[in-house]
Amino acid sequence: GPTVLEALDNIEPISELQHSTSRMFVQDVYKFTKYGDMRRIIAGTVDSGTIRVGDEVVFHPSGKRTRIASIESFNTEELREVSAGEAAGFTMTEQLYVSRGELMTRVEDRAPAVTTRAQVSLFWLGREPLNCDEEFFVKIGTARVPATIESISKIVDAGDLTQSSTPTSIERNNVAECVLKFTKPLAFDSVDLL
Repeated sequence: GPTVLEALDNIEPISELQHSTSRMFVQDVYKFTKYGDMRRIIAGTVDSGTIRVGDEVVFHPSGKRTRIASIESFNTEELREVSAGEAAGFTMTEQLYVSRGELMTRVEDRAPAVTTRAQVSLFWLGREPLNCDEEFFVKIGTARVPATIESISKIVDAGDLTQSSTPTSIERNNVAECVLKFTKPLAFDSVDLL
């Protein structure tokens, strides 16, 4: 893959992200029933694309679908759309129960991958070696899911670039080509795990 510097140079500016596939991880869900407000407000920051009132959306990995009824924002005029980099709350035409970490996309946009396994290049920074049977957390967007290493195909020592093809653990500052197994399905685009 690219070097760290090349990867940083290839980061798209927000203006380009506004015209790409719509993505927003659910940060939180608010309900103010104490004050008689029965709306369920799904909050987050739009990571890419533009989301408008009336858009049909789907939440991944649950697959729940609905339409955007309104866009809620504090101390602003009524909003009809929000784009990459903007934080907002959304009410839906149907009261859905979605949770933190779900990925909201417009129905017409390319769907993300939804899986319990992912092949990754993992750069381990932990003080202690990571063994295949140890559980740790994977964080993608606002989703945080327990995971284990299902298999390791090779490890590269970052110090001298030597490779090991029969590893059972990952030492600090080593890079492992491995398969992660999540305890529940996660939704993400392939670039999320780089």
